Amino acid sequence: MARFAQGKFALAVSDISGQSFPWNEMVTQWNGLFVHYSEFESKQPQLDPKPSAADPTALTKSRPQQPSPDSLRFLSFNPLTTYAAASGLINVYSVDHQRSYGNTVRFRGPPTTSPGTGSADTVGLDGPVAGTPVVGFANIANIDGISGATICGSSGFSVVPGKYTSVTTTLAAAITDTTTTSGITLTSSTDFKTSGPFIPTINNPSGTPTNAILVGTEIISYTGISSNVLTGATRGAHGSTAATHLILAAVRNLLTPDNYYYFNSGGTATTGQIGGGGYNTSSGPVTLKTIGPQ
Repeated sequence: MARFAQGKFALAVSDISGQSFPWNEMVTQWNGLFVHYSEFESKQPQLDPKPSAADPTALTKSRPQQPSPDSLRFLSFNPLTTYAAASGLINVYSVDHQRSYGNTVRFRGPPTTSPGTGSADTVGLDGPVAGTPVVGFANIANIDGISGATICGSSGFSVVPGKYTSVTTTLAAAITDTTTTSGITLTSSTDFKTSGPFIPTINNPSGTPTNAILVGTEIISYTGISSNVLTGATRGAHGSTAATHLILAAVRNLLTPDNYYYFNSGGTATTGQIGGGGYNTSSGPVTLKTIGPQ
């Protein structure tokens, strides 16, 4: 069998550049190309990636952060206002309260400390106190004929976002639970609010003034009214549920639901539009939880 020549004086044409080089200086690349050694390129490592497994992310003993329980929220000065004479409705001013339709809220007055049992405790500026002091909350002062004990009832009250007003009308046409802004028309929009303070909240970061209407148990928020038609409307707002409403269904204006809510105290106001609560009124859950492991 004939042997191959050694190529001492031979030339070869590179598969890459097309130039001639001494045959003895040629090499074969990883892809089979016959090239001069000056043109040689190693194989890119990413063409042959190494097998990899997903990084471990789960912990054998995890302790995820638990949702924060509802806690006391101290309200501003005189946050409670009776709605009208002979009514038990009370409006509550609480900026960015984040309450939803039907939430249960309990009101409390200033904190109190009463003596406990056991040996006297002389620690602190309040003088000797028997045993471990018992911390509680006093009732707020009476407001417009409604007793503080009623307002601070231990069962709390079901609340509705928005400031309850006397401004009412009806729907000019029936709406379904999916009717959009263009179809929500009021019989009259006289005295319905279309403005308010610019107060940024969690649900409204821009602070655009937003008011609402209450139809049955549904809250429909809006940013404006044009020719009796709501603009910028949101169905089933503030935890309520969008529903079908018939023509001439009763409509009530609710103001700035991000910063107000109301409840029925079950009492009877004497005059109406009387504020109260002082500086030490707080709102919170029916039962307070201890901070730390439960």
